Amino acid sequence: MSKPQQQSGNAVHQAWAFRVATVSGIPIRIHFTFLLFLAWVGFSGGSNGGLTWTLFVIAIFFCVVLHELGHALVAKRLGVATRDITLYPIGGVAMLEGRPTPKQELWIALAGPAVNVVLALMMGVVLAIRHGGLPSIPTDVQHASFLEALLIANVMLAVFNMIPAFPMDGGRVLRAALGLAMSEAKSTKIAGGIGQALAIALAIAGIRTQSFIWLMIAFFVFIGASQEISATVTRSFLAGHVLADAMQTGFRSITGGDSLESAANVMIHGSQHDFPVTNGDEIIGLLTRSQLAQGLTADGPTGYVAGWMLREFKTADPTVPLEQVMEMFPQSDSSPILVMEGDQLIGMVTLENLSEFIMLEHAKAQGRQGSRSRA
Repeated sequence: MSKPQQQSGNAVHQAWAFRVATVSGIPIRIHFTFLLFLAWVGFSGGSNGGLTWTLFVIAIFFCVVLHELGHALVAKRLGVATRDITLYPIGGVAMLEGRPTPKQELWIALAGPAVNVVLALMMGVVLAIRHGGLPSIPTDVQHASFLEALLIANVMLAVFNMIPAFPMDGGRVLRAALGLAMSEAKSTKIAGGIGQALAIALAIAGIRTQSFIWLMIAFFVFIGASQEISATVTRSFLAGHVLADAMQTGFRSITGGDSLESAANVMIHGSQHDFPVTNGDEIIGLLTRSQLAQGLTADGPTGYVAGWMLREFKTADPTVPLEQVMEMFPQSDSSPILVMEGDQLIGMVTLENLSEFIMLEHAKAQGRQGSRSRA
């Protein structure tokens, strides 16, 4: 199973994945769980069968990499960057940056399954040359040759991924097609709802047949569809807003020469957890709560702020759309964004107050819906 996915601030997968290659500037990573999966396949299959199945799984995942590269390279051609591709036991994920238009998403989503179709055709040509004509390929992978089994796997990848439900490519194709005539939020709810209904059907089938695989796929599909709906609804609340709409303006700064004890006192007697660090009118760093705690542990209260502040920090213009701001908060770095107008610091945005902004916009939307229903 594989899919392109828009970046929504989630970079936690990188903590357990390592880079194995870079293609056209796109890092390709393998999650450690994939290696555990290979080890399990090899161990459960015995000495000879295990090796064959391990090689077959590696070949399938090589096809999955090509599938994801299909998404990524078409996205690149359309001006949409791909942050990386990561392989998991359940498939691959091409993490896109930004939001493609419906037309762009349509071509990007179709590119992956198209790669599997091309691979299957190429394998069919090789088999036809070997046998002097296209042989009768068994539908059971266990009774097929290595190349025949790989052909069957690519056909299955193409067909399965084109099911019109999230999080498969077919769901993105459906959303893109619907998005040409309606809003992203509405088209996502329709495609996501189909995905959730499919997941429930798969779960029922899994329970009746006592198939753990079907149950696992059902869980993955339901969670993927739910997350896509939630992320799209969140983006709809941010649409039309810029960074200045959500930034904090009542904040305090500290200087690099301040002691860690004085910074701790400012934190204790207020609600602010992160502090811009200044030297005159210049912003030279950012002291976060975690950096302050580490400094107090290592240097004690007499340590200096300058010794523990972050010298690399995120800045943004107040006119940046809030949808882009969400992408600046990966789980690996939840430090605030300093809002700069030229060289002047005019505000801060933390993940906490951005969440509060989304909550309030949600409440306003529900209030407007309630007013219309009463009218």
